[in-house]
Amino acid sequence: MNIFNKQYGVSVIKFIALTPLILIGLVVLAFIFTLLNKAYWDYRVEKMCEKDGGVTVYEIINLPKKSELISFSGNVIIPNQGESNSSDPYYIAFSETIVKNRFPQVRRTETKIIRSIDLRLLSLRVSYSRGGGDFPTGIAAPSSFSCRSLKNINSRLIKSTFSVKEI
Repeated sequence: MNIFNKQYGVSVIKFIALTPLILIGLVVLAFIFTLLNKAYWDYRVEKMCEKDGGVTVYEIINLPKKSELISFSGNVIIPNQGESNSSDPYYIAFSETIVKNRFPQVRRTETKIIRSIDLRLLSLRVSYSRGGGDFPTGIAAPSSFSCRSLKNINSRLIKSTFSVKEI
C-alpha cells in the first residue's frame, strides 16, 4: 500500500506539472494553425484574383467636357444604384458572393457600370478578399487581404469606361 501511495503521489505531481505545458503546447499549435490557414487562404485569394480578377470594359463611352457627369475637378461622377434616379444615364452596381463563410471569410466582389436606359453592362470589375482567420485574442481587429494588383481600381474602372472629349 505504501508503494502504491508513493507512485500515485508522483503521478499526481507529474500531471500537475505537465498540465500547463500541455495547455501551452495546444495554444502554440492553435496559433500555428491559424497562421498557416490564413497564409493558405491569402494564397488562394491571390490565385483567384489572377484567374478572373480585374477590369473588363465592354463599351467605352465618350463624354463631352461639359457633361453633367463631370465634376469641377474633372472626374466623372457615377451614382451608386441605390442613390441613382431615373434621370441618371449610368449607375454603379455592387454585388458580393461569399466563397467561404467562416475562419476566414472569403468574398468575391463585382462592381458593374450599367447604362440605365437599356441596362447594358458597360464594364465589370471582379476582386476577391479575405477577412479574419486570425488567432482569437479578443483585443485585435481582424486582418484582411485582397487582390494586390487591384488596389485603388474603382477610379480606374470609371476612367477606363468613360473618355472625356472636347466636343
